[in-house]
Amino acid sequence: MRFVRVTLGLPLALVGVVVTLAGAASAFWLVGPDSTVDTGEQRLTSRGLAVATAPNLLDRHGFTLHVTAASSRPVFVGVGHDLDVSSYLGRSAYTRVVRFDLPSDFATQEMKGATGRLNPPTGLDWWLADAAGPGERSAEWETEDGAYDVVVMNADGTPGVDATVTFGVELKGLFGICLVVLGVGLILLFLGVWLLLPRRRQPGATSTPTQQQTTPYAGAGVQYPLVPQAPVSPPPVKPVEAPEEERQPVAPPPVKPVGAPVGKEQPEPDEPEDEPTRRPEPVPGIPPQYQAPAYSPPRLKRVGGLLTGGMLLLTATGCVAIPQQNTSSGPVTRAAVTVADGLVAVQKYNELNNRANQARDAKLSEAIETGPTLAMTRAGYQIGRKTDEAGKDKVKPFTYTQPSIGAPQYGSYPMRFVVASGVSTSPDSKQLGVWERATAGDPWTLKYSVYPSASMKLPPLEGLRTPTKADMSKLASLPQTAAANLAAYLTGGPQSPQAALFTPSPGTDSLLNQRAKDKIADTKKPYIATAIDTFRPSGDPLTFITPNGEALVFLALTEQYLQHIEPGSNAYWTSGPPTAFSSYVKYTQTLHQDYLHQLALVIPAKGQGKIQILSLDGQLVGAGGS
Repeated sequence: MRFVRVTLGLPLALVGVVVTLAGAASAFWLVGPDSTVDTGEQRLTSRGLAVATAPNLLDRHGFTLHVTAASSRPVFVGVGHDLDVSSYLGRSAYTRVVRFDLPSDFATQEMKGATGRLNPPTGLDWWLADAAGPGERSAEWETEDGAYDVVVMNADGTPGVDATVTFGVELKGLFGICLVVLGVGLILLFLGVWLLLPRRRQPGATSTPTQQQTTPYAGAGVQYPLVPQAPVSPPPVKPVEAPEEERQPVAPPPVKPVGAPVGKEQPEPDEPEDEPTRRPEPVPGIPPQYQAPAYSPPRLKRVGGLLTGGMLLLTATGCVAIPQQNTSSGPVTRAAVTVADGLVAVQKYNELNNRANQARDAKLSEAIETGPTLAMTRAGYQIGRKTDEAGKDKVKPFTYTQPSIGAPQYGSYPMRFVVASGVSTSPDSKQLGVWERATAGDPWTLKYSVYPSASMKLPPLEGLRTPTKADMSKLASLPQTAAANLAAYLTGGPQSPQAALFTPSPGTDSLLNQRAKDKIADTKKPYIATAIDTFRPSGDPLTFITPNGEALVFLALTEQYLQHIEPGSNAYWTSGPPTAFSSYVKYTQTLHQDYLHQLALVIPAKGQGKIQILSLDGQLVGAGGS
């Protein structure tokens, strides 16, 4: 058994030493109580605008990523979806980290492009984690399944990045696992040393294990060994015959085992009460006191149980700590905006829009408006500066109240979301608008803004989505076709064939009635021969599909109100809004006023009724003649 203990104990001791050292080094040097492994400080530089990781570099999730950056200039460090980061950096020059080998080997690739200053990253709401400022800045993020990038750049968006960066990976329970490894190593080392230590002999054991102990058995005249051995045929012994009268059976005297003290019984070896001892089958012809007991290894069983349990615990805890491989596939999409970020965009618009209105500052409006809304705002400011030079008739400050947000899923830019809200200064109307972000580096701007009546039922915004071909095929009319028919309806008036396709809003009826009155009044003037009113679609409609399958459509129409001048006469603008664009310029052929209108429509499914005009809102944007 000495050989068995050495054979088992020596490997256990050696493995215990290795595991103990590995567990101690991992727990107190590589990891630490925060369960984080980091790369140490690495210097990353770029002549371009940023240093960004490739989307396939973070190919696992289920851990917390820590990124710390320090620079002589205010630095920005952030984590974002690759969909946003790619759009933000766009065609700019930057350095991409394409490979990372533990512990600190980076491989980079220079991405060529423009070096013009980017919009500062700190004003963008799509960062999942970010920090900016002078000195050392840190960001942490619970990794998710998908394509995500880490970006380090100057906080002001200028080129020339030179920063010291540390990447850290925090695995929950990693420090505990290292302690488990350390504990298992100590157990293995202890067991190995315990097996290698010599054992005390049991009382009564012979000094030489290989000696054969025998005792005579008088009844048979043969010596039988106390330890089982291969049967040996005893030599034949011729018994001495006694006289017949003396041949009587005599009981053999009791025989003590060899080596036992005289007058004392051989003590039995100690055995654990809870461990049964296996004994061999009795050998026929040998008295029970000469049968050898079997060896039972209870301590080795316990050693095996401890080893098995420790390895199972180590394996189980280790598997839990391993980050999972990313599995997301197919087109990557996300909601255009969170509800919280959408509310922030509306609040920012309320603040800047009131400031711009008071100053009639079109430059300030460019930060919060775009498309037809910005065009109408610019025209309104121009008219105001002309007709109200004293600044007494400015727009009263207002806010959009209790906004409700519908944010469809997008896989690319531009992204948009829809807002329905009240108007603080007009309880009889609502506001329905579309906010747009052209690229990830741009702010949210209001592109379409209409004002339906407060009594108008608006479609639900929850669950709003961008249309598919299947959605479009189910509609009563395609949005482009609806826009063309609407222009024809407004041009021809209520008597036009296209009027039967629409349910007009109160503002639509009001506009048509006013234009009819203007035509009658203008043609009564001696210098006006005829008046023609023409509407045309402007740009492509924006379409969203509601949960019930209807289409919520936003579009713009241009209107030209054209007056033909009588031959031999001339005409010019002397007062009113048209003077902001043409004042006291005499025309001999025509006069024209140009309007821009924004509309919101609801196109039902086939066979579900007419197209509903939710709102039509216009603004004079030009005037002149020929």
